[in-house]
Amino acid sequence: MAEHPAQDLEDVLGELQTAAETSGGKVSVEEIMEAVGKRSFGPLLLLGGLLGMTPVAAIPTAPSIIALITVLVSVQLLFGRKSIWIPRFLEKLSVKPERVRKTVKICQKPARVIDRMVRPRLQGLTKPLADRLVALVCLLVALCVPPLELLPFAAFVPSLAIATFGLGLIARDGLVVLIAHAVSLTALGLLAWKFLF
Repeated sequence: MAEHPAQDLEDVLGELQTAAETSGGKVSVEEIMEAVGKRSFGPLLLLGGLLGMTPVAAIPTAPSIIALITVLVSVQLLFGRKSIWIPRFLEKLSVKPERVRKTVKICQKPARVIDRMVRPRLQGLTKPLADRLVALVCLLVALCVPPLELLPFAAFVPSLAIATFGLGLIARDGLVVLIAHAVSLTALGLLAWKFLF
């Protein structure tokens, strides 16, 4: 388990990089969770969203598996658990370290820019009760991913929303949380469009 909770996006990427470098073969979900910390709801949401937007998501069914893990994290945040439980069969799922390293490399430069922009503000939107709302919206958005996976690049939008929520929780930045809610509405709109038109 990570001894020090991630403080920003670069911290999360650093933990992901460490998991890739210390893995004996493939990087498992369990190793990633141990690196980030099983009490770290914000970093895990951020990481799940990031993975859904990067080369890892190109693996068939990977977006849906990431979404399932996000659902489990969100439900446990919603009900106020202090640490995160993931079924053993999900913990054992793995990915090649090269894909993880590529993901980190793609995200590093944007991460530096984003980390300079976020800061604690509008903190009423990051209080425990507001966190429950974030968890509920993340749950709904994650459920959008499997059907949207059939549309080219459409799963990017819910993944972006989840990552943005995770970043808002880490930085305690209520403005980022508001932006994430707006992106979530877009994701839900895409799902409605897919099934109604």
